[in-house]
Parts: sequence; structure tokens; C-alpha cells
Amino acid sequence: MEFLSLLCHLFIIGLSAALPLYTGGTYWKLGDTKYVLFRNLAVFCLGVWLAAGICEAVRKLVLRRRPLDGGLYEDRKGEASLSFSTMDIWVLGYGASVVLSALLSHYRETAWLGYSEWYMGALSQLIFTGIYFFISRHYDGKQYSLLLGGAALFVVLGLGICHRLGADPTGLLRGYDIRSWEYDHMLSTIGNINWFCGYCSVALAFPAAAFLKAENRWIRWGAYVISIMGLALLVIQGSDIGVILVTVCLFACMLAGISDGRVFRRTVALETGTAFLLAFYGILRKQLGARAWEAVPDDGFARTLAGWQGWWLLGVLGLGLYVVLGRMLGRGKKEQILKRITAGIMILTVLAGIAGVLLFTLRGSFEGGWGNGRGALWKASLQSFWRGDFLQKLFGAGPDCFAEYIYSTVKAGEIPGLSGRWAGTVFANAHNEWLNHLVNIGLAGTACYLGIFLTGMKRYRRYLPGFLALVLYGTVSLTGFQQVLSTPLLFMTLGIAESSVRECADTHRYTG
Repeated sequence: MEFLSLLCHLFIIGLSAALPLYTGGTYWKLGDTKYVLFRNLAVFCLGVWLAAGICEAVRKLVLRRRPLDGGLYEDRKGEASLSFSTMDIWVLGYGASVVLSALLSHYRETAWLGYSEWYMGALSQLIFTGIYFFISRHYDGKQYSLLLGGAALFVVLGLGICHRLGADPTGLLRGYDIRSWEYDHMLSTIGNINWFCGYCSVALAFPAAAFLKAENRWIRWGAYVISIMGLALLVIQGSDIGVILVTVCLFACMLAGISDGRVFRRTVALETGTAFLLAFYGILRKQLGARAWEAVPDDGFARTLAGWQGWWLLGVLGLGLYVVLGRMLGRGKKEQILKRITAGIMILTVLAGIAGVLLFTLRGSFEGGWGNGRGALWKASLQSFWRGDFLQKLFGAGPDCFAEYIYSTVKAGEIPGLSGRWAGTVFANAHNEWLNHLVNIGLAGTACYLGIFLTGMKRYRRYLPGFLALVLYGTVSLTGFQQVLSTPLLFMTLGIAESSVRECADTHRYTG
């Protein structure tokens, strides 16, 4: 158990620290580079875990009955029994549906290994389920691996802010012209801005929760710095979903703070710090000139937000509210009612912000060019799903077989075509994780995946990092997709959350 706990921490460090930072020195084929590291790391750690489990099972089988004096035998029961939670069952169901989908698929190689340069086939899906079970059974609650992951996130965010100021400390943008797509769409050591949003949807859950809940002052304020850096960078990174992530994150934290005045006050501190950091960024951007200006993409509304003067006002208002709430805490019933009214106003404000962002994002024809063709792609995805027979509707075309199937079944012209840089691009997924699963692994796999989210939100509601990660990843999944920097982190977080819940409930750990 001690060895496997140490291996578990090393695995967490690999997923949360090494994987985000490793680039191979270039943005070229960065997804492939990171996937190879992830696959090798996961196969090694999970392979050692399985080997240890087999050895332990054999040992228990041999020693189950041992001779006593007089030739009698005594049964030796296992030291720990199998215990499966509702979450375990959903994750097992997800893994089983993936295997069935791959076995029934007409695209065998793609179904198991994944689409070229994407690699989200059955092998990766089974690794995800393995990550959950390994960590949920062997994470011992120590924080050092998570602190190293937080330190890596700080480096990622620091480099990202440098990139949005036109600086390139790592030299990853060397050779790219200031007018090139890569200059303003590739960010930090993560890759393109959509991958960055997916990564942050899980990685930011830990520092945000630590700031809201931690008792240790140094951890709390270190988490605060990382959190406001992440929230600010999500606003200006260039993808519209990043702004939605910020508003959803603040909204979820406010909901957690309705019954806890301290958590609500700290949520206000997050909003205040983010606003002031964005205001300060605007000043630096003006001073640095053209390179900093061109470093922010202009195909969303990031440039508008990056230069918005209202951040100072939001920061001042947030600071005033933070001071007022500090004086109100613990003063009696009237102050508690006033605090809840204030919370209601703030939540309505955040909801209005979400609505505004959604209206802006949904501009244009849903069936035409909305979201770089997402509207038409979603329509084509649903059409391809309904054209399958019963067995395919149930188990899908095969894991990561979206492109193989949809381009062979949907009529020419029904799949959106892109122009410019992306002319001739093949859509490898539906750019909506749920529609993508519906086509790839069918109703069975999608239902199990939905069960993971719904069960997790209920089961981990008191473990804030797990709850936030599910909410934020669920938000990104509406316009995004599984990828090597976000989905492994999600299953890692689920494993840590499950371990925490099991520890609190004093349940048995499965050592096999």
C-alpha cells in the first residue's frame, strides 16, 4: 500500500505537472508530443499497479488457508473487501461500453488507437477509467503532489500572460510572424487556446477551491494568486468559451458561499483581484505597443475585454463589497439577510453576464457559420446518428471514429466547409463532447458518461475541487472535445474526490 501510494503521487505529478509543461521545444505536433508522454506514463504506472494487484491476489489465494496444529485448517479472509460506489459502477459501465463499441466497430484500428493525431480511441478511454480506479484506491490524502501541480499551473499561467503581452520567454513562438495564426492562438506550453480552456477547466478547480476553503494562510494566498491569474487569462486568451468559464466558475463559487459567508466573501475577492489584474494588464499592454496588441486574437471579443476601462470600476466595487461583507460576518440575523440579498444580486449579475456572453457567442445562423461551423456540424452529427441501425445507435460507430463514420454517411454539402487557413480540414469530432460520444459510443456510452457527471456533482458536492472540475469541464464540453490535457486531469480529479469521500465514510479500500 505504501509503494502504491507513492506511485499514485508520482502519477499525479506526471499528469498535473510534467504533462502541461512538456513541449519538446516546439508547437509543431505538440498534441502528439504530449500524448506520447501521457500514454507512456499511464501504461507504466497502471501496468505496475495491475502487476502488483495480480501478485497480491496470488499471495492471498495461496495463504487463504494455512495449516494449524493437528492438521486442521483455518480460513484467512482478505484484509480488504471489494466495495463499489455508484461512481465506480458508472465508470465501469463507461469502460465496458467503450470496449463493446470498439469490438462492434467497422473501423477497428481507429476504434482502438484513435483517429490520426487525436488518439481518443478505446485504449485512451480505458486508460482514463484506469486513472480513476488507481487514484481512488491509492491516494492517501497527502498534498505534495497537488502542490507541485499547482506550481506547474502557476508557470503555465505566467508564460501565458507573457504571450498575451507579446513576450516569449520559452522561445516557442520563435520563427512565427506577428501576423501568423500561431502568434495569437497558441498559448503558453499548452497549445491552442481551445486546449488551454479545456486544461484550465480542471486545473483551476484546485487553487480556486483551496483559496475558498483552505485554513493555511500561505496555501490560501498562493492559491489566490494562481486563481486570479487563471481567471484573468481566460478572459483575454481569445476563445469565447473562456469568458463563459470565468462567469460559471464565479457563479458556482457564489452558490457554495450562500450558506457560508466566508466562502462568499472570498468569491468576491476572486472577482476583485481578477478585475484589478485585468486593469493592470490593460496598462501594460498600452505601454508595450503593437506586439502586445497583436498578441490577443481579434476573432472573438478578447481584444475588447483586454482594453476595457470598466475593470477598474468592477475592482473598486468588489473591494468595497469585500470590506462591507467582512464587517457583516457574525453580526446577527439582519446582517445575514442583507448578505443573502447581496449574494442574490451578485448571482443575478453573473447570470446576466453568462446570458450576454451566450447571446454574443450564438450570433449568426445556427445552421450556418455560427461558431466556425459548429451549428451545421452539430446538425450533421445528429443526422449521422439517426441514420445508424439500432445496434449502432446503442453502441456507436466506435471510439474516436467520428470522422471515419460521418464522412462516409452524411451527404456532401451537409458537413460545413471552412475557408482560409482551415480550408479542407476534416472534422475529427463534433466539437461538442456529448454529440461526439453519441456518434462514437452510442446511447449506452453517453448515458454512462452522463451518469459520471450527475453522480459526481451529487457525491462530491462537499469536495469543492471535484465539484468545480465537473461543472467547469461540463461547460467546456458543450463546445469542446476530449483531449490529452483535460480529460486525464478530469478522471484524476474524480479519483482524488472519490478517495476523499471514501476516507470520510471510512469505507474499505480495494487493494487489488
